[in-house]
Amino acid sequence: MACLVVYFKFLYFGHISWDDPEMVFKNKAVRDFDLKALFTNHYVGNYIPVTMLFHSLTWQLFENNDGAHHLVNIAFHLLNGILVYAIGNKIFKNNLIANTGMIIFLLHPLQVESVAWISELKNILSTTFYLGAVLSYIQFLVTKKSKFYFFTLLLFILGCLSKSSVVILPLILLITDVLIHQTFRITYFLNKLPFLALSVLFGLINIKAQTADQFINYSHAFSYLQRIALAGYALIKYLLLFIFPSNLSVIYPYPELKSSVLITGFIFLFLITALIIFLIKRKKINLIGLILFVLINLVLVLQFVPFGEVLFADRYMYVAIIGFGWITGFLFLKIKIKGEVFAYTLILVFSMLTFFRAAAWKSAIILYEDILKKYPDQFIALNSAGVESMMINEDEHSLEYFNKAVKAAPRNYKGYYNRGLLYLKNNKPDLAIKSFNQALELYDYNKAYVARASAYYMLQDLPKAINDIKHVLQSDENNIKAHFVLGNCYNDLNKLDEAMKEYNKCIELNKDEAEYYFKRAITYGKKQDFNSCLNDLTLCIELKPEFFEAYFWRGVAKVNLKQDACADFRIAARNNVKPAVDAFNKYCR
Repeated sequence: MACLVVYFKFLYFGHISWDDPEMVFKNKAVRDFDLKALFTNHYVGNYIPVTMLFHSLTWQLFENNDGAHHLVNIAFHLLNGILVYAIGNKIFKNNLIANTGMIIFLLHPLQVESVAWISELKNILSTTFYLGAVLSYIQFLVTKKSKFYFFTLLLFILGCLSKSSVVILPLILLITDVLIHQTFRITYFLNKLPFLALSVLFGLINIKAQTADQFINYSHAFSYLQRIALAGYALIKYLLLFIFPSNLSVIYPYPELKSSVLITGFIFLFLITALIIFLIKRKKINLIGLILFVLINLVLVLQFVPFGEVLFADRYMYVAIIGFGWITGFLFLKIKIKGEVFAYTLILVFSMLTFFRAAAWKSAIILYEDILKKYPDQFIALNSAGVESMMINEDEHSLEYFNKAVKAAPRNYKGYYNRGLLYLKNNKPDLAIKSFNQALELYDYNKAYVARASAYYMLQDLPKAINDIKHVLQSDENNIKAHFVLGNCYNDLNKLDEAMKEYNKCIELNKDEAEYYFKRAITYGKKQDFNSCLNDLTLCIELKPEFFEAYFWRGVAKVNLKQDACADFRIAARNNVKPAVDAFNKYCR
């Protein structure tokens, strides 16, 4: 009930511009329920067909209703809490430990990021299969029935197809063996061999997807000793964020690579090793198992293989926090605290902290500004805030963000590129070209060439625009924006057959964009093919009924075909298409 109250406000929140559009809201495969595409493509560096299937099912039911997509995340999070309680009870046979694990899992503010971020359904859904597999495996250990073993294997496969981090499950099942039997035997590995083989397979698939989408970040490819030290430093941060969940952020920048940071990391790793050795000598099986549970669930995100832009993140704790919760339950069991008092205190404290943390996710711009309050020079947040401000037409704020972004990270091409787009939007092609040139000096970026071509087109410097587009098409022959700009250039040069070829290519690549039909219709009009012109303008209006300029030109086509054009001229005139007023007065008065 507390979890529902805390997260209820998400039903009125929007989605954010990080991953959500690519994963869901602008994903044609999701909208069309294209099973083949969902199971054969990777999205934002992830091969996650089962997660994408759930996104698509939600879309079929609720389309772009943000609240419905948030509700799916909340529902699976609640289900995961129930599974955490069931597993805790079966392993430890203690209600205080089971309750503590469930309460912390459901309500700790570190969990907000996974629940709030629609794209993180992959994290939550994969955890459902992961926890279901653990619960099924416990039933297998208790009953010795093979059906539970094969059900565990099925849930494992579904988990890996929801998010590849589930590949660590064989090690967690090994920990489960130890916790259930309170001893370790080498034979525990035998029934994990099929799981381990599948782990290798899904791990390789994921590395391939991450590499293809350029998520392997070689700018953070430190030496192996540095990576080990930074892993220790990240573990300290995770522990501190669990104990003191304040100043939480979606982005925690990499620390400066100082000797103090590296030494701190090494010392912490040494202390963890020493603690485990001490617990082994004291035969504290449960605590050893739970510490290993936390470490195993974090090992893939400790940046031994560098990916993304952060060393640690709240969402990486989504499963590992279960171990922290159970350890907390053990500690309070030792001091013989009253279970009910402790439980209600935890619920109250974490509910309040999570409720206030959730407010940062109300909108994308609020989220990015929340990051910048804590890390004012964080490039990703500055750049994203600039893009978001541009999208909601707060162009002055957008320019401020982009100027700060290029100052904070003068070697990052994306800040210059996005600033160029802002200038282009505001009809300042000279400034746009300057920014695109700065981006291209840093990185041979096709999008910057296409955008610069658009700026040259705006200035009617058509040879330079065509030159940029042809450079792009040499390496990316299906770049739809490049074909569109090239078509516009040919159209203005009155090379109508060449223009028609480019617009045809655009429509071949995307049949749902009204602008492509509009431009092709204008070309047909120039060629005096008014029937084809009329057909394209009608398609344009069907795709985008508020495209009022198309009504005017459809009226023009009808006039040439000696049809009644008054209805089209009237709609265009009422929506401030100036030539339509004169046309209406001429043909319809």
